[in-house]
Amino acid sequence: MWVQHQNGTKRQGWLLPDALLALSIVALTVTTAQHVLLTTEHLAQQRQEQLTQARYRHDQALLAWAEAQP
Repeated sequence: MWVQHQNGTKRQGWLLPDALLALSIVALTVTTAQHVLLTTEHLAQQRQEQLTQARYRHDQALLAWAEAQP
């Protein structure tokens, strides 16, 4: 897929289109990884808020039950 220059030429390394392709693959990988991390962090925050609210409701119900006891 990526073709290196021939050994008989003065140039060394990869052809420019191959370098651009490699750079775009790296950029896409970094962007995708960043998106996954941000999404995971957002979902974790939502879950934490849900758990906090559920704990608060449970505590309030427990307090109401304790106050209702003779």
